[in-house]
Amino acid sequence: MQTIQLKTAKLPKMLGDLMHSNQFLKMFSLASLVTSILTLVALLILINRPPLVLTFSSSGEVLARTTEVKAEDQIRAATNAYLERRYNWEPANVKQKLLNAAAFIAPQSFKAYQGAAANVAKVSTDRLVSQRVFPDKVTVNLDKRAVVITGDRVTAIQGLKAAGNLRLELSFESGPRTKANPWGVYISKEKEE
Repeated sequence: MQTIQLKTAKLPKMLGDLMHSNQFLKMFSLASLVTSILTLVALLILINRPPLVLTFSSSGEVLARTTEVKAEDQIRAATNAYLERRYNWEPANVKQKLLNAAAFIAPQSFKAYQGAAANVAKVSTDRLVSQRVFPDKVTVNLDKRAVVITGDRVTAIQGLKAAGNLRLELSFESGPRTKANPWGVYISKEKEE
């Protein structure tokens, strides 16, 4: 009995090891590519979202976001609504516009406003007068409780138009908020220059 020891060639074993390591590298490369594509898609989605702003108090608590408007902005909005009703009219709608503007008049000034509104309505319907104002600048002074409006005024009398400057000073006061006057700003005095 003779024992024969077979020697295996090293080349096939080396090729097998090499093929096995290449398969491992190919699968690792494919997994890396898929992970990179998913990360890129997630990054593109997150880039297109608006930023999330968190506000914290001094103790580290999250503060609720409020949308409070400045007093000047509310007064400016009320003044623009008043100008639209009081100073933009035509003979056909002058009475209704002036009646709508009465919601912005302070109670102590209401009688004076009614007299002035009646005169404006009479002149407008008798002489076919229409008017439009275009405010350029509305300046609010909270200390004096006054609003100064500058801009342009276009008046048409029987079809003939005339343009002029508008400078109007309104004194205001606070009051109850109503459906017709949601700002609670009431005009107590008007002064045109």
